[in-house]
Amino acid sequence: MVFLLNQIQSFLEIELLYRLLAVTAVWVLVYILVRCGDRRLVVLEKKADEIKIDPRELRTLGRLANYTLITLGAIATIAILQLTSLLYSVMTAAGVIGIAVGFAVKDVAANFVSGILILLDRPFVPGDAIKVGEYSGTVRRISLRSTEIATFEGPVVIMPNQIVATTPVINYTVNAIRRADITVSLTSDADLKQAVDAMRTVAEAEEQRVQDEDIQVFVSGVREYVIDLTLQCYFPNDVWFAAQNDLRRAVIEEFKRRGLELAVPMRKNL
Repeated sequence: MVFLLNQIQSFLEIELLYRLLAVTAVWVLVYILVRCGDRRLVVLEKKADEIKIDPRELRTLGRLANYTLITLGAIATIAILQLTSLLYSVMTAAGVIGIAVGFAVKDVAANFVSGILILLDRPFVPGDAIKVGEYSGTVRRISLRSTEIATFEGPVVIMPNQIVATTPVINYTVNAIRRADITVSLTSDADLKQAVDAMRTVAEAEEQRVQDEDIQVFVSGVREYVIDLTLQCYFPNDVWFAAQNDLRRAVIEEFKRRGLELAVPMRKNL
């Protein structure tokens, strides 16, 4: 009987030793992964300007990854030591706490995940001219929580990434050229042929225009006593705004030179 008890005790001691070795191996692995992640984070911080992300956001991601590894290590330790009842209690408590916290920070979490997707998918980068919803401007900064857009009017809009990720985004910078639309209104008795020729002549003389793209001039609308003519041509993105304004002014001057009058809205007498 004593021999049997000694054997059982030896077996239990050996099994406990194996479990302790397994636990040690788990935490050594966690330590190695955390250290490797920290080294990689240092490298990424040095290249923060190249990848267009704030170093503070990188450190936040690093801490999140470390906490995840430590949590997995703790769960593995509990499983190895066969403390299943404790594991179930911890998981149940964590689940209840997770649900409560999830409701409290769901918007923050949604913005965080959306920020990661934006940085990975890169639909735009800082410096791009974009339009999101009713806001148009230049992207100043992309973080994991929000995107800063300097509007063309001046104010800066800080937009939550959840909205940016779920709203159609128009990127004006991706394409190297952009179309300019110049519309003028003429009276119904105006010489359309002369007007079309004037608009085409002005566009052909524009040096900044993309020469490979065709010039289009067409009737875009017919209203009461008014005919709308639209000129379409393309300019490089970096000069589009100024070139469009210059082109509009040149069309008006050419019309005056040829004696073509623009339609003026008439006020009806009450």
